[in-house]
Amino acid sequence: MDFAFQAGDLTAEHVPDAEAECLQPLLERCEDFHQFAYGRPALPDQARQIPTGRPPELAPGQGHLLALRTATGDVVGMIEALRDYPAPGEWYLGILLLAPEVRGQGRGEAVVHAYESHVRAAGGRLLRLAVLEENEAAHRFWTRRGFQPEKWVGPLEQGLKLNRLLRMTKQLG
Repeated sequence: MDFAFQAGDLTAEHVPDAEAECLQPLLERCEDFHQFAYGRPALPDQARQIPTGRPPELAPGQGHLLALRTATGDVVGMIEALRDYPAPGEWYLGILLLAPEVRGQGRGEAVVHAYESHVRAAGGRLLRLAVLEENEAAHRFWTRRGFQPEKWVGPLEQGLKLNRLLRMTKQLG
């Protein structure tokens, strides 16, 4: 895996789509997220499904996975995002997930800050994401990071749930 950026005590490394299954143990540890978002635990092949769940019109290499590792190499987080989507210079952050044991320690903020710098360095000028309507903590987190509401989307079927999502954006000046 190739180095992408440093975020505090975590290192972000590119994960080739063909090796996405290395993220499966993390997804299984994050059952709270899966229950909240999908109404069920992670599926046995959830990690392998991430690359195949991207929009079909993407060019090769436009989607990317990053593993967030501790100094000992443990995967404690991940990012899944799309470069130049839906337009050139715009990046879509699909998943930022941290394991329960590393949440609430400022790591999320460090990862977002480092990721924004990474996106800027690669020519990104806007970062977009979507937050579940009922996830008030995520709304507060992203608002504190400077993201602004764009529009409501849904309801969308996600797993066993119908979710409305708030699309949010941040200009990366």
